[in-house]
Amino acid sequence: MSHRIITWKRAAVSGGLFLLILLGVSVGFSGCMSFQKTDAEIESHFSERGQSIPDFYEHEDDVGSVFLAQKGEGAGVVFVHGSPGSWGDYVHMLSDVGLTSDFTVTAVDRPGFGRTRPKKAEPSLEAQARRIHDAVIASGTPVPALWVGHSLGGPVAARIAADYPESVSGLVLVAPSMDPELEKRKWFNWLGKVPPIRWGLSYEWRNSNDEIFPHKSELVKLGAKLGDLRTPTIVIQGDKDKLVPPGNADYVKRVFPEGVVELRILEGVNHFIPWSHPHEIKRAIRDLSARE
Repeated sequence: MSHRIITWKRAAVSGGLFLLILLGVSVGFSGCMSFQKTDAEIESHFSERGQSIPDFYEHEDDVGSVFLAQKGEGAGVVFVHGSPGSWGDYVHMLSDVGLTSDFTVTAVDRPGFGRTRPKKAEPSLEAQARRIHDAVIASGTPVPALWVGHSLGGPVAARIAADYPESVSGLVLVAPSMDPELEKRKWFNWLGKVPPIRWGLSYEWRNSNDEIFPHKSELVKLGAKLGDLRTPTIVIQGDKDKLVPPGNADYVKRVFPEGVVELRILEGVNHFIPWSHPHEIKRAIRDLSARE
């Protein structure tokens, strides 16, 4: 009887430790703390504000389909989320009447996330840029547009500017993971590859981890293109960011052509700027729009 109790206790402790590790992995992976919102959540968010829901588009391509939401009128502004995340990370932007009265605001589900298909990671920044760009164009978003990229969405937006300069009038890079030398795989990235833990993760977490491993080499490819960019760019970076080191902002300033990039460093601010300091993003959008 004593042996059974000890065995049971050991199993309980082991199970508890596993759950704690799994929780730690999930929190650690998150470059954005939001996931795909349900239809009910979306409807509730807009109805509470006396607004209609956004228009939704699903652009079919040679790989699957890219999903996006759109609201407003005027010049285009496109939001690209981090890893993981969804277009719903920017629901507060699409419901901002001040923004949608002056701009056509579009938010996409990056490949591997939200309602974009297939539900597998797309590690290639070039492929992500192509699919997102084509979907945004097909949706009727006015171009050239201002593109806003947060975290891993930052290099995706930069790649779009490099490959499709005619569609980009300006970039707002928010805590962008851009510097290959600062791209370090953390312990929880390796842990997330272990089958028992990987099996317990949602597809968003798995895809997030899968696109992180080749991200450094993808940034090297992107870096070779950045010296030719002439796109007016504002980088917003928190100096207390533990997920994307502030040195990434310095990298952007260093590799872009002289005079193209303006750095806006926020003191005491962490990685989650789209939710903690959305006014800084809106200010950057309006500042870049005024330069056109």
